[in-house]
Amino acid sequence: MSQNSSTQVSTSAPVGRSIDLLKHQFQQIWQVLAALVLIYLVFFVLSEPFRSLDTLLSIFGQASILAILACGTTVVLISGGLDLSVGSIFAVVGVIVGIALAEYQLPAPVAVLIGLGAGALLGALNGTVQVLTGVPAFIVTLGGLTAYKGVAEILASGRDLSRFPDRFQVLGSGYLVPMLIMFGVALLTGLFLTKTRLGNHAFAIGGNEEVARLSGVNVRKSRIYYYMIGGLLAATAAILEIAKLNFAMPSRGQSYELFAIAAVVIGGTSLFGGRGGVGKTLIGMLIMQTIIVGLSYLGVSTSVQRIAIGIIIIAAVYWDVWRRSSR
Repeated sequence: MSQNSSTQVSTSAPVGRSIDLLKHQFQQIWQVLAALVLIYLVFFVLSEPFRSLDTLLSIFGQASILAILACGTTVVLISGGLDLSVGSIFAVVGVIVGIALAEYQLPAPVAVLIGLGAGALLGALNGTVQVLTGVPAFIVTLGGLTAYKGVAEILASGRDLSRFPDRFQVLGSGYLVPMLIMFGVALLTGLFLTKTRLGNHAFAIGGNEEVARLSGVNVRKSRIYYYMIGGLLAATAAILEIAKLNFAMPSRGQSYELFAIAAVVIGGTSLFGGRGGVGKTLIGMLIMQTIIVGLSYLGVSTSVQRIAIGIIIIAAVYWDVWRRSSR
């Protein structure tokens, strides 16, 4: 075979693999999107009040805040990690920003920066403890879930965290602003995962940590960054929510980590790492919120809704396990 022919074969093979990968990604997105449309149509037929434009905007509005948190969870899961503490980080940041605004009357931009810094710091703390001790991420972040919740309760004790400045409340006003921030966060997170070396390393570490290490990837340092991003986006979501509600309390964020994980797995990101994307996470969160709102319009109690969400989580994880075993 001539040198020209050899070069042609060697260059066409990676191109072919890239095209196949893109086709697979688009196929997964269309599958999840089709599931969203089908679920929406079911509730559209069953419930007349569900058919209004306000309901559709409400679904997007309620999904926006949790979707931002879920984008951080996506990064952590792709890298092969797990963070159960993001709901408690959410609560801590909400209380910290509430104190900064209501008690110390700091300017809104300063309060926001403090909140974002606190979220990133708590996320990085999770990652640091995990890589230094070697304790499984499940245990480390489960401990963080409980500990950070206690921190939020101590900080909020006896404080009236409400009536924030109008300038701050703009962040959570209506449906449009949170939706725009959600899409902006999703775009930046997607670019981070696909266009940066650290983002590409997340897929490598989640796919095979040992191979990534042997390839020169600083796995320990990278993991800390991924948890830090998870904490940062949990903080972003918390800031938007307290701006929307005009108050902060330590009970906010409870079970948000489960909603985030469910949305991420429904969207096709693997719980075992190495595969996923934020676009599908947004669709997964919309599926979750459509089901919750639809069941509410049908008069289904909150308890039954929780049962339904639990079943969805189990089914999504089973589907992920089945896909891995069938490859």
